[in-house]
Amino acid sequence: MVNFLQYIFFYTVFSLPLTLSYRTTKVINFVHANFITYGAYTAVFLHGVLGNSSIVIAAFLAFVIVGGMAVLDNLLVFTQLQKRGSSPAMVMISSMGLWIAYRYLLYVLTDIMHFYTSKNFVSYGRITYSDIPSISLAEFNLSQAFIASMVATILVVSSLYLILEKTRMGRAMRAISDNATLAEISGIPRNLVINLTWFLCGGITAVGGVLWTSFSGAITPEAGDSMILQVFTIGFIGGLASLLRTSIGAIIIAFMENIGIAFLNTYLGVPVSFRPFLTFIALLTTLILFPPLGAGGGLPYRFRKRGLSQ
Repeated sequence: MVNFLQYIFFYTVFSLPLTLSYRTTKVINFVHANFITYGAYTAVFLHGVLGNSSIVIAAFLAFVIVGGMAVLDNLLVFTQLQKRGSSPAMVMISSMGLWIAYRYLLYVLTDIMHFYTSKNFVSYGRITYSDIPSISLAEFNLSQAFIASMVATILVVSSLYLILEKTRMGRAMRAISDNATLAEISGIPRNLVINLTWFLCGGITAVGGVLWTSFSGAITPEAGDSMILQVFTIGFIGGLASLLRTSIGAIIIAFMENIGIAFLNTYLGVPVSFRPFLTFIALLTTLILFPPLGAGGGLPYRFRKRGLSQ
């Protein structure tokens, strides 16, 4: 149950920015996996090179660095392709290229850091932070990772609600999501809002990566890649449009990967290593029965389109 709750927190922080970025920009962004990894490695480099043990400092710097990285991706790649009339599929493929490039750039950076410090950054151990308590309740020991991810999830969810519902920026983001052309005609600075959205989404995802360093036993340059299946599945459950449904998707996938696999292992002998297979089943089911808005379309979507055209 503790792991179930822990993964709800992680998946919520990882997945909400994916839905928000697609809803506003209409870009299916595979660099999202790098946002997680680079956030984690901001904390790793700070700890390994400078000896930083404050999660607040690590989270703040990760938010700024990776948020800026997300904005640069948009300015230098996504916006340029969209200006040339590239299809959403081409923009998505370009994000896959960036995803691969960023991964191997990080391997280069870890080698450079190893050369100067003689520390192994390719597989870095769990970081113990000095500004997070661990709490014992009855027979349960709530770790630093649990406390940090719980607090971060509450802050992220409440902040996104306040931004989207109570601020001019949030109203502008919703307007662009509904009808970008009409929003621009109404005087909303579309490019500015989209860049701010990328900065916000990249930064939040990076904070999730920092949280991961307090939980995972080994942080590698493929940390985000190992969670991309779960994150995209959760986003697709939310239709890449609804933050509420995305949060529900985080609960569903966390339940399947913890309670579900424990039940199958105990009563049917299914190996725990089959955990990703359950997520894959959820992904296929979602794509076929409830295709995300504008993201490929499953069978019912195609039949509905055919019926409307007739």
